[in-house]
Amino acid sequence: MKSNYIIYISFFFLLLNANSCNLSKTDHSHKLTIDLDNTNDTILYSQFTKSIDYIELNTNDSCIVSHIDNIFLDDDTIFILDKKNAGILIFTSNGELVNQINNYGNSAEEFINIRAFTIDPILNHIYILDCNSQKINKYNYNGDYLESHKSTLYVRDFAVLENGSYLCILPYYSKYTPYGIWTTDNNNNIIKKIQFEIPQDDQFEFVGYYTNLSNQCIYYYDRNWDNFSCITKDTAIVQYQFDLKQRLKEDIRKKDPRLIKLKDFAMMSSFSYSDNFLLLTYYYYVDNNPYRWALYNKHTQKITVSNVVTNDIDYVQSSSEQIFYLNNKTWCRVLDEKVNNCNIQLQILNLK
Repeated sequence: MKSNYIIYISFFFLLLNANSCNLSKTDHSHKLTIDLDNTNDTILYSQFTKSIDYIELNTNDSCIVSHIDNIFLDDDTIFILDKKNAGILIFTSNGELVNQINNYGNSAEEFINIRAFTIDPILNHIYILDCNSQKINKYNYNGDYLESHKSTLYVRDFAVLENGSYLCILPYYSKYTPYGIWTTDNNNNIIKKIQFEIPQDDQFEFVGYYTNLSNQCIYYYDRNWDNFSCITKDTAIVQYQFDLKQRLKEDIRKKDPRLIKLKDFAMMSSFSYSDNFLLLTYYYYVDNNPYRWALYNKHTQKITVSNVVTNDIDYVQSSSEQIFYLNNKTWCRVLDEKVNNCNIQLQILNLK
């Protein structure tokens, strides 16, 4: 992770509709302390995993996948976002490539850049957020274009709630953009807002993953306050508050990010939730081995912090820092070596 992951963007966008209803927010949180310098223990797969399966993503002898940026799983279908220009690839649960959405361009059914994507497992729809044009394109699982919705507000990440509305996320503050979380309908009308304290002049953002998509709610990590919430169409419940010892101080956050010296602080890079565990990946701005993991066991209420996550079940190791959330029972890690120089292998972690 390099300094170009620190983004400073000031755009003039329309402000949120002042007449919109507020989304109810409650706090039933556990307060947890995380010290990334306390890495005396190793996080072992056996602490949270009961068994491992493997899926080879067969791209039909075509090396089209450069690096997996995000993954969704819906029953027998796997969706991946390629980090470069392969777009969205759709596989069966056996790893067979069945469709690809890489409609790059300027027409209505195309996109210039994929900032984020999500799925609606009820209606079998795929949604792609185009970072450049700030529109959301909708496709079916066959990759057929359905429709497009333009956003007048700048959005960094999004999800689709059970009633078909969009959950929109802008996780940092800038003078000319609204901050926080809100829901919209398909016509971009604001339905509800979650009321947060506005971190005035806080210009710092760390780009990464903000949500896990569950059939129960949307799990969201707010990096400004290091809070973890469960969000539905009506409520936002703060479940965890983290006292991250390496958190960037408020006075530094108000500076121009281009002037901040990136050293000795950390921010959450990604996370994976389950019924029994929460695994947080942090990027720590130090000279060597910048990634740290914190595993929270909900039953024992113990936090294990480590600079490695080791497979002690079948000993097939991966150096990937990303452990993807698939659902509340399943996580996933990408293995280092490609099979036949093209196909990617997924290590499926069936959780305890």
